[in-house]
Amino acid sequence: HKLEIPLSIPYQKVALARFLIVLGLFCHWVACFWAMTLNLGSDYEKHWYDVIEDPDDQRPHRVYVAAFYYACYTITSVGYGDITPKNVVERSVCSGILLASGLAWAYILGEVGAIVTDMTSDSVEFRRRMHHLNVMMSDQGLHHDLRRRLRSFFLQNRHHWVHQTRNRLLESMSPQLQNDVCMQTQLHWLRKVTVFDVFMRWVEAKDRLGIYTGSFFGCVADVTRQLRSTAFAQQETFANVQVLYILSKGLVMLNKKVGAYGEVWGEDFVLSDPNLVRPIAGTALTYIEVHYLTREALMEVIHRNRHGCPQLEKIV
Repeated sequence: HKLEIPLSIPYQKVALARFLIVLGLFCHWVACFWAMTLNLGSDYEKHWYDVIEDPDDQRPHRVYVAAFYYACYTITSVGYGDITPKNVVERSVCSGILLASGLAWAYILGEVGAIVTDMTSDSVEFRRRMHHLNVMMSDQGLHHDLRRRLRSFFLQNRHHWVHQTRNRLLESMSPQLQNDVCMQTQLHWLRKVTVFDVFMRWVEAKDRLGIYTGSFFGCVADVTRQLRSTAFAQQETFANVQVLYILSKGLVMLNKKVGAYGEVWGEDFVLSDPNLVRPIAGTALTYIEVHYLTREALMEVIHRNRHGCPQLEKIV
């Protein structure tokens, strides 16, 4: 924990490195055991070391390198065959090494395969989703043009799925941690909205005067948690009745006006009478992703914080 808290540890890479170390240690142990066979047999018997160039030179480092080489290709099941047992003792030891190596190698392959699969789980899930989409379109007999539009949407929507996965991770955090994360990741979107920017400037002014503003920032964090995201395909139209939209990707047409990244519309969503809301017809010129906040969600936040943060209700 002391290392995990201050450092962002890539767990899958650490696990791969750990298995490489374990594999190296296992090869070392097998090499030592295999080299030991030179002293177990009779001096008149042939030994596996006889096939090495200059076999009379049995300095420890030369024997170890040869034994480690044998251990590596035996454990990894490569089996070059240039070093083989030459007597009964070596064959017995070799049989034990082969059995242990088979079990160890099978375990390592299984664990490494699971780690690599986990590292690419997002890509695997995306390919599975695209496969199900293609099967569905084929079974339903959809027209070619609609199939192209669907594939285009899902391919461009890949980042949005990652965002939804992060939202599920956010829900598993404690309330205060959720507030802190949302303040850092979503606040810059809220500040593009006039009503929230006015409130934040008021809170920051109080904070500079040394006045306690914890409840105010908690209220803002509560609002940021209510921000949702969605995506629209190209040429798709949508309305904004009592809904605030913030464009985070793509281009949108808003009543004959083109909006790009950071565009905000529907700021009058706080009005209780829908007839007073200025209608804006939105059309996606490209694939777009938006953050949105409904009036109902905002009113729930204001109601929950009416005692600790009445200023937001006044500004709204």
